[in-house]
Amino acid sequence: MEDQGDHGILWTQFILAAALARAATTARQGESSAAEVSFSFADTHAGCGCIARPSGLDMVQAERANFTGTAFHEAVATSLAGCEGHPGSWVLAARVLGAFGVAVEIDVNDIDPAQIARAQANREGGWVRFWSHDWFRFLRSRVAMPRRPDFVFIDPPPDDPRGPGYAIDAAILLETLAIPYMITYPAQGAQSAIDQIGRLGLELFRDEGGQGAVLGGGAETVVLDVLGDLGRLAPLLGGRFAPRLPRPPAADDYCI
Repeated sequence: MEDQGDHGILWTQFILAAALARAATTARQGESSAAEVSFSFADTHAGCGCIARPSGLDMVQAERANFTGTAFHEAVATSLAGCEGHPGSWVLAARVLGAFGVAVEIDVNDIDPAQIARAQANREGGWVRFWSHDWFRFLRSRVAMPRRPDFVFIDPPPDDPRGPGYAIDAAILLETLAIPYMITYPAQGAQSAIDQIGRLGLELFRDEGGQGAVLGGGAETVVLDVLGDLGRLAPLLGGRFAPRLPRPPAADDYCI
């Protein structure tokens, strides 16, 4: 859905691209270069796949040479042809995964049927299945299918009246099934959710607010790779990077 503001969009998309690049590399390990490797990505709050160009993108792109990871920069180098805008999360995912030569399968969900209708024109490649359900119902339906997703992206709107509880339940479900995932959240008031999930929060703090992301289910293996780049990215977005650790007793038992 990506309504966190320009800084939040760039923050979460950078982390998402890095996590997917790591996952795609892992999926290809042990396979010959000619073997087809499929990768299934599910987006619970997908939107139409095209958003307004973030105001800070040019500055981030100008500093590309200073970043270790290249997945995000390469994925957003061109506008989305259908609307001449910036690629949304599921289009970004398809670009990142496609660059690694995997056969991309994407499940795009948004509760607004109008968003899904527009999304169908923004598919650039791969096999895409479109859904329009409550996001937790979609997630339960998707993981119950014989082929489970290889990565789930959960980007709930900050005004979701159900609060962070559903995202916590989703994290526990995906951890149990060992399905890699990424969940975004507003950085303010997030400590309780981080404590219950038991994973490190990667947060961008700005004077007017902040944006966080948590990786789990196996996706957390990319964290050490991106810490340096997040420290470089945060000042370009007018903020600072601060990891949020789960507090004891959760930290003693679950923090990875």
